[in-house]
Formats: sequence, structure tokens, C-alpha cells
Amino acid sequence: MVETERVRRRALVVLSVVFVLIVLATTFNHASARVAFMGDSITQGWTFPRANLGIYGQTTEQMLERFPGQVARPSNGVQFREVVIAGGTNDTLLHLDPQVTLNNLARMVDLARAAGVEPILAEIPPILRNGGAYEGAVVALNAGIVELAQRKGVRIVDYFDALEGHESAFTDGVHLRHRGYFRMEWALLRTGAPILF
Repeated sequence: MVETERVRRRALVVLSVVFVLIVLATTFNHASARVAFMGDSITQGWTFPRANLGIYGQTTEQMLERFPGQVARPSNGVQFREVVIAGGTNDTLLHLDPQVTLNNLARMVDLARAAGVEPILAEIPPILRNGGAYEGAVVALNAGIVELAQRKGVRIVDYFDALEGHESAFTDGVHLRHRGYFRMEWALLRTGAPILF
């Protein structure tokens, strides 16, 4: 009789733990709907954001053009709490002036703040195409993004270090597999930004 009670208690504990894990997995599977993710195809292919504003092939200039209507004063009436701004990969692939990229990112930060939305800047991931030909440009742009974040006093998420040296996380040297996105999610959570609830 005592052994039966012990087995029942263990089963109850195991079921409770499984229930908690399911709840946590469901909760942490997506960011809050009040957190916008502005970006390009890397963002577009990511299942973590509920408010996914990534568009394939877009430069920071194109992101800036749609930023007011999608983040600062969204037409759907949602008041975002934070916006993760991840742009610059296509600018780099197109050999655009990095100062223009940084100016566009700075303008998005200013627009977000003016609308009462906390901006979070992101370093761009490594670009593994053409045998490392983009490495210097990516490192230089990321240094500028870090400096911009410090100057503006905003959080920054380091997608570069999270993915550097993990070639298997990429499908084509730019876009990511699930394991790459997991690394991005972990890097984002480490910023301490309240992106889940």
C-alpha cells in the first residue's frame, strides 16, 4: 500500500513537471505580440517574432521608409512596447556606404523613441558568402552599430558572436537554419529586454 502511494506521488510529480515544461515551451516559443521585429529576410524567416516585420531583400533605407507606418504609428492600432531593429545585411551585400546604414538605423531609433517604443539594435550576423569576402565590412558595420547603441543609450543584441564559427547554422551563408535562429533567440534573451510577455 505504501509503495503504491509512493508511485502515485512520483507520477504526480512527473506529470506536474511535464505540464510546467509544456507551458514554458509554449510561452517561450514566441516573443510578445507587443514586440515588433523590423528587418529583412533573416527576420522574415524567423518563427520567434509574433509581430514579424521582416521583408526579403530590404535595405535599411527601405526599412526606414515603412518604419513610421508599421512601428511608430501602426495602422493596425497595436501599440508596440519594444522594437528589435535588425538591418544592414543587404546594405553590406550591396556594398552600400556603411554611414548611410548607420544613419538609417539611428533614424529608426529616434522614430521609435518619439512614439514611446523602446528600440533594441542588433549586430548583423556573419556573411559567409564568397569565401569571407564580407567579413571586414560586417565587422566594421557591427562596430558602428555598437557605437550607435552606446551613443543613443539603447540595448544591443549580438547576433554576430552568437553565430560566428557556426557554419552549420546557415543554409546559404546568409540565411539560417533552426539552430541558427535558436542562437539568435538566446542572444536576444541575454539582453534582458522584456520581449516575452
